[in-house]
Amino acid sequence: MVRRLSIPPPSAVQLAAFLLLFCSISSSSGFAPSSSSSASQLLLRPSTKLNNIYDDWSTDLLSTASSPYTYDDLILPFCDEEAVEQCLEELMDSDYGQTMFGRHDMAANVGITGTFELISLEGPEATLSLIGKFWHRRETVLGKAAMYLNARIPELTSITVASKEDLQDFEEVTDEFTGEVLYVEDKRSPDFNGDRETMEYQGLDPDARGPFPPSVFGSGVKIIPT
Repeated sequence: MVRRLSIPPPSAVQLAAFLLLFCSISSSSGFAPSSSSSASQLLLRPSTKLNNIYDDWSTDLLSTASSPYTYDDLILPFCDEEAVEQCLEELMDSDYGQTMFGRHDMAANVGITGTFELISLEGPEATLSLIGKFWHRRETVLGKAAMYLNARIPELTSITVASKEDLQDFEEVTDEFTGEVLYVEDKRSPDFNGDRETMEYQGLDPDARGPFPPSVFGSGVKIIPT
């Protein structure tokens, strides 16, 4: 003869305890319901160590799962001043921009004060101004902006500066009466650790590495000037 066990239904208290336990496990495991807080939702987004769409574009991560952006996000629908300024902000606020522009403490602390300003946008032609001191060559700075602006706003056909002096890393200071060259001013930021001169002496392009050795970002070996 088979005996049937009679199991009493769970009480309301037991059900409440079970639900609390389930929610606690779900939240800690990353499987929180869709109504969870924005902080929990951020944890579930594809992780990337980079800062913004410029970083992901420049390192070719847009087509990978490592980036929250896609190539569809890259092309802006309008060619106007707001779009150009947005792209310049993305460049300057990127992880890469931390090594180039004086708005960041790391760069400002070594004498870098450089920044961009949009002077005008006439149809597909944008004119920029490079203000302050850059560690990189000014042509390199403009080149980075031009490449990114062309990628984000394909309608742009020309990205230039207001005057040729904007791209000169050195400026001759002359006597206003005689025209005699008094001295040559170095418009670059200081070579604070000697690395720029060392790389130039070795036949290397300092702009390919930038002002900070890779060890600043977690790996690499610092170049020691001799």
